[in-house]
Amino acid sequence: PFVYCFQSLFIQTVTPLGTYPWYVWAFLFPFLVTCYAIFDIINAQKNRFRMMRQGVDMKIIRRKTFPQMPWSFIENPRTLVSEDGKLELFADGFYRYARKLHYTVDMCMSLMWGLSCAACNFIPFFYFFFFFSHLTHRQKRDDERCHKKYGTLWEKYTALVPYKFIPYVY
Repeated sequence: PFVYCFQSLFIQTVTPLGTYPWYVWAFLFPFLVTCYAIFDIINAQKNRFRMMRQGVDMKIIRRKTFPQMPWSFIENPRTLVSEDGKLELFADGFYRYARKLHYTVDMCMSLMWGLSCAACNFIPFFYFFFFFSHLTHRQKRDDERCHKKYGTLWEKYTALVPYKFIPYVY
């Protein structure tokens, strides 16, 4: 649990060697907010798809409470369905670009937290490296588990969405 607060503890207890000029902050803050918005939208798309499959009332799925982001709900999502109709994979929204894009923006946010410390020290970046190794391992484990669960449907999905973290790159 202490890994998640390294940056806060570092800022509080260690005086940074220097601070960034305003234009660096003008980049860091909007980038962090954009990453969070994308992260929230990606997870909302996945969760609302699951809610639709489970038969949750559309009033709940389409609620307008805070902090609902635009594009969180996809009306008629593109899916891959198994031959027997029992299994279904979501292949729309942000999930049509990369299978773990939410991991990518999550790692970008962890990097931004480290950069916000304005220090030439490894400690603020420990969380990023810890998180990077954790999520890359989880992605491999998820791929193996999904291949075992979905079989040929997973192979079709990986052919449709070949990228894991970064669209058109990896």
